[in-house]
Amino acid sequence: MNKTVCIIRDDMYHPKELIDPQMEKVFDREVWNVVLSNRLRDVIESSDSVDLLVMFTVGRPDGEGDITFDEQERVISRVKDGMGILFVHAGLVLIEEDSPFYKTLNSGRFIGHSHNHVPVENVPIRNVAHPILDGVEPFTVMDEHYYCQVNIGRTDMLMLSTSEAVTAAGGWAHSFGKGKVVGLTPGHTEEALGNPQMIQLLKNASNWATTN
Repeated sequence: MNKTVCIIRDDMYHPKELIDPQMEKVFDREVWNVVLSNRLRDVIESSDSVDLLVMFTVGRPDGEGDITFDEQERVISRVKDGMGILFVHAGLVLIEEDSPFYKTLNSGRFIGHSHNHVPVENVPIRNVAHPILDGVEPFTVMDEHYYCQVNIGRTDMLMLSTSEAVTAAGGWAHSFGKGKVVGLTPGHTEEALGNPQMIQLLKNASNWATTN
């Protein structure tokens, strides 16, 4: 039976026209049932089974209020029951330090980024072995470099990202109840999101997050 992935994407700075073609490379339609939306509430308000939730944006279209702490708790409950979740780049935005997504789920949280697109070197951490890193080599791309706060005592750090300004967390992952959580910071530009190493990261992360 195919696995179902719901991909939350498409806002002013992260349009579906950039993201959707790359997702065709990540999710083989013979394996995955792909659902595309720009609303996280489509998942929150539905009882349909979802194996994997991928957030490229915060999932709050213009005109809607931010995802509330109660709504975050409903997502967390589904992860605890076995749904995998990937926070990629802008999916890490608008996560407050006292929010359930950070305090309970520990997705990490965006706190700033480079003012321009800059060369960002993404490197798996030495001496760290993890299925998400299988076959992934260091890659440098022009990207918007994200700086995130991560509770490193509650997750496994996988990758670092370095620009001219700073070295910061690039990727992390951990289990949560019956589910799994992954955070990846690259992916603002087509060059970054479409890089073969980033595609491999996303494939690996998606498979790991949906494997018991």
